[in-house]
Amino acid sequence: MFRSIATKLILSISVLIVFLFAVTSFLLISEKEKELTRDIYLQARSFAELTSPKIADLYESLLSEGSFVLFNREAKDIFKKNEDISSIKLVSFSGDVLYDSVSEARAQYDGAETRIVDDAALLARIKASNPSFLIQNPSRVVYLKKDADGNVFPVNENERSVAEISDTERISNIVFPVSQKYAVVFGVSYLNLQARVAQTTERIMYLMIFGILVGLGFAYVFSNRISEPLKQLARSVSVIATGDFSQRVAVYGRDEVGVLSETFNHMASQLEVSLKAMLYKERVTKELELAAKIQKDILPKKMPSIPGWDIAAGIAPAAEIGGDCYDCISIDPENHFLYIGDVTGHGVPSGIVVSIASALLYSFAGTKNMKQILSNVNNVLKVKTSANMFMTLLMLQFGENGTEVKYVSAGHPQMVVYQKATGKVITAPGGGIALGMVPDVTKILQESTVELSSGDCVVLYSDGITEASNVAATEMYGIGRLKRAVGEYATLPSAEALKVALLADVSEFVGPGKQNDDITMVVLRKI
Repeated sequence: MFRSIATKLILSISVLIVFLFAVTSFLLISEKEKELTRDIYLQARSFAELTSPKIADLYESLLSEGSFVLFNREAKDIFKKNEDISSIKLVSFSGDVLYDSVSEARAQYDGAETRIVDDAALLARIKASNPSFLIQNPSRVVYLKKDADGNVFPVNENERSVAEISDTERISNIVFPVSQKYAVVFGVSYLNLQARVAQTTERIMYLMIFGILVGLGFAYVFSNRISEPLKQLARSVSVIATGDFSQRVAVYGRDEVGVLSETFNHMASQLEVSLKAMLYKERVTKELELAAKIQKDILPKKMPSIPGWDIAAGIAPAAEIGGDCYDCISIDPENHFLYIGDVTGHGVPSGIVVSIASALLYSFAGTKNMKQILSNVNNVLKVKTSANMFMTLLMLQFGENGTEVKYVSAGHPQMVVYQKATGKVITAPGGGIALGMVPDVTKILQESTVELSSGDCVVLYSDGITEASNVAATEMYGIGRLKRAVGEYATLPSAEALKVALLADVSEFVGPGKQNDDITMVVLRKI
């Protein structure tokens, strides 16, 4: 039943109309009830103020003289002036009930005993000098005090200021003192208010029913105008699903349904092209995944175990294909080459250059001469790569038990060295020029040496670390933070632990922001 859009539209409009009418009714009735409650309070207050002296005078001139019939007729005339006053009771300041309109509606009270007010709270209000109002819920008594200018202020029995009577508070009765001898107790009724609210509610219900009927009729006509073109669209979609992309639908009007029909026709004409594009994208994605796997396989599965050294490394590419690389090439026990490289940018072009460079480094490592190795790699890259593609590289040469580490920098960021004996963190001199920039780098590259003792650490990194930005992109991580982190974590028990701590420090600085460049780090600790 509810599968039809026409049915759903009719139901939705009906629910909406009911909801709007309900909310509007609630607000109108609440506001009306507040208004009437306020009017009853003001009118009852004015009525009490005006009629209390008259009731006291009528008592003295008529009722105390035995003229109950005349007094009762006058009392009824007073009642007619305010329909919200349900009862009138005249009480002396001593608490004697002199007249009660409820019990004396037809005949004067002739009981043997004098009627006495036995409610202590009411008796206190009767003896008060200010008129008082008993509020129903929450129950409280408010006195009204007039100043010399006739202004009225709400107070308590001690004449201290209290909150005014609000528009939502209802009054049970009013006690109005007269000439320090009597007090008139007026009972207040809200039956008229309830009747008027009920009458308003009934009218709104009739209006709501009428609105629902009109809405249902409108929804039925409107939904049919929408559903018919949609049914035609559904039939055309079934035809498209069979592979017939020539299917078209008629366009009626310029409304949303007409736009939908035009969109369908455009979709049908472009669907074949889109399918071809999607297949191409899937093929490229799979090829990128395969390329990423191949590049990952080029990296060492784990760093080699070399006596006297603890080595750890890691790489986090910014895209599927990264432009960073690292490796450790062992020629013999006295010749191990550790390098880290960074090709311009990242992505497929950089990944191809990385693969070429890695193969060349392995091929030329047999010369056991770092300057010669890098010079040979540079010669090939300069010829075989484009002019805007080049690679920075830092290579270390060390033996299994020696303390001397040689290195050559080809425009790569300076490595950071931690000296355990002094606790200092320094940067080793760099220099050189990136591979692939000029035809010959033999004279530019320089071999340097750094002495390491047990517990000393060397940290090699790509510029993706020092140039990592925070979320606001207002500040880079920088070499200063890296040196601080190396000094803080260098005493960790292993190179792997140090690497993890350093990368975590970078990650904490960057936060949830996007990684803009490949991040690579190699840590070398002398055991």
